[in-house]
Amino acid sequence: MDWEIHIERWSRAAVRLLDIREFSAEKGTVPDRYVTPASFFIITTHGEARVTLSGTVYQARSPHILHGGKESELGMAPLGSDYACYVILYRAECDSPEEEESFRMPYAFRPGASLVLQEKCLAMHRLWQQTTSMEKLQAQSAFLPLVYEIMRQLRMSAKENGRPNLVTEAIHYIHEHYRKPITAEELAGIYGCSASYLSRLFKSQIGVGPIEYLIHARIRKAKQFLVHSEARVQEVAGSVGYADVYYFSRLFKKHTGCSPLQYREERRQAVQNNPLRLLKSSIVSSEPYSHNENEICYQWMGEGETSMFRFSRPTFGAMMLLCTLLLSACQANNNSGAPSSSASAGATAAIEAAETRTYKHLKGETEIPVQPQRVVSLFHLGELMAVGVRPVGATPHILDNPLIGDTSDITNIGNPPDLEKILLLEPDLIVTTEPFAEVVEGGYEALSQIAPTIVVEQYNDPIKDVEMFGDILGKQEEAKRWNEAFAAKIVQYKEKISPVIGTDETFSILNVRPGSIFIYGDTNMGGNIIYKYLGLKPTEKVKNDVINGETWDISMEVIPEFVGDRLLLAVNDGAEEDMKRVDKFIRNTPAGKAGHIYPIDFDEFLFSDPISVEQQLDIIVDLLVEGSQ
Repeated sequence: MDWEIHIERWSRAAVRLLDIREFSAEKGTVPDRYVTPASFFIITTHGEARVTLSGTVYQARSPHILHGGKESELGMAPLGSDYACYVILYRAECDSPEEEESFRMPYAFRPGASLVLQEKCLAMHRLWQQTTSMEKLQAQSAFLPLVYEIMRQLRMSAKENGRPNLVTEAIHYIHEHYRKPITAEELAGIYGCSASYLSRLFKSQIGVGPIEYLIHARIRKAKQFLVHSEARVQEVAGSVGYADVYYFSRLFKKHTGCSPLQYREERRQAVQNNPLRLLKSSIVSSEPYSHNENEICYQWMGEGETSMFRFSRPTFGAMMLLCTLLLSACQANNNSGAPSSSASAGATAAIEAAETRTYKHLKGETEIPVQPQRVVSLFHLGELMAVGVRPVGATPHILDNPLIGDTSDITNIGNPPDLEKILLLEPDLIVTTEPFAEVVEGGYEALSQIAPTIVVEQYNDPIKDVEMFGDILGKQEEAKRWNEAFAAKIVQYKEKISPVIGTDETFSILNVRPGSIFIYGDTNMGGNIIYKYLGLKPTEKVKNDVINGETWDISMEVIPEFVGDRLLLAVNDGAEEDMKRVDKFIRNTPAGKAGHIYPIDFDEFLFSDPISVEQQLDIIVDLLVEGSQ
């Protein structure tokens, strides 16, 4: 099924909720046979059942969503007493029989964020059980948001082969529920992971933690309410999740540099003084809020209004540049009687830069320059530099990488990215990941109004990343040369360490932070180098629980189960006391007894871009060789 067409039909149809029922095997309410009087969703929230829909069998194991049409013969056989589900009946009135057919089509999938759907079903079911018209009306109004969430997760599941990005999902949840009290633990629980794991994913993908991002989202909404309404500060505070107006005012000033009322007055004066202020910067703090937790340094920057981005400034700028170059060439011809080679070369370069091609990415297909000249990258920096391209703008998340080198000529566009700063750079291409596209105000659509924007995969694999960006930037030859040189370096380094590393020796990577201990797999912190490129062995516990599992943070007591013959150890600032307690457990491991412990710098090993990985490879090989002499 073409899900985009299906979703479009949902957006046009007149939809009405007819009924919502809760079935439970424990209560004996699950029907054996049932002929559906209307189109329906079955949302399995607990347990497992064998569901037959007009002869087709579905194994509905929680979380699971099944859709079917009117007069379908439904059979439900619970495979345990814990099975429970909601059956939601609805009617959709469409303009044509073809469109109506979409609402009869059977389909099933496993949603990535089941608790979000369960919460919506529970609220809607409670309202539907009430007798007053107001509650029934509220239940009706809750149905479309449920459908939207189902379609959103269905679309993402289809695109990502059933593996949604947890950061993208959590950001979406924050945008929908910022008014409610949200803790890191509750947010992680929604997605079935630990708070420390979710925080680690957030910081590695967008440079800030989930609670820091929640605060940003609330402050951003508060700014909108202050400027576009006459609501009192107390009302604004409550609307963004803060019951204490004094706490809200202090937090607002900390992040913007002024009080809520000052912000309202100054912003409105700015609009009155210059109604067309397309290029005027948003109000930001004179001392931007910063946070340094030895992981990612970042700053909260102000944001602009997305409604102002209604034209493609870079396209206009490119055309003006081309006209200027052609005019210069003509003038040179008139003055000298001979063509100007420099002007002609410049005009040719501008024409080549203006040529476009269709590029398929996570958000669809976009016309991008064949040879982009002014690239803004929200997540990738080393990948661009590996193929000889320096972006004109990037986020502090990647600019703060200590292994990249001098980035003074690259504009810091803030974190979350500031649309007005990006606009001023006149990019001809914006490259982002899905999580970073979500944190921008207005999302992917706002970025696309500034310049052609593509959303790419986060491979965290330098070989794949270099090849991908070589294709994006028209630098295929440069990408090929880098990958060949990297492959040759791997061969050379394998030979270099083979005399000092036993074939059966095992490796582990440990990171000690204030209050927590992380064990790393084969993605970053040297794990990609150790296990993937150098081909060294992890311990069985690391292989099963970390690389092939979902273990990230561990307790001190289980350290000996994970640590093998050699250990890479990163200790964050502020974790000195934690390290003293950890040390006695490390001493009892094979690595501790043999003295094969190699200290690495956490900040240097956090990133997985090609420039960083190449230098990390040098560091690790030197440590292994020198440590064995």
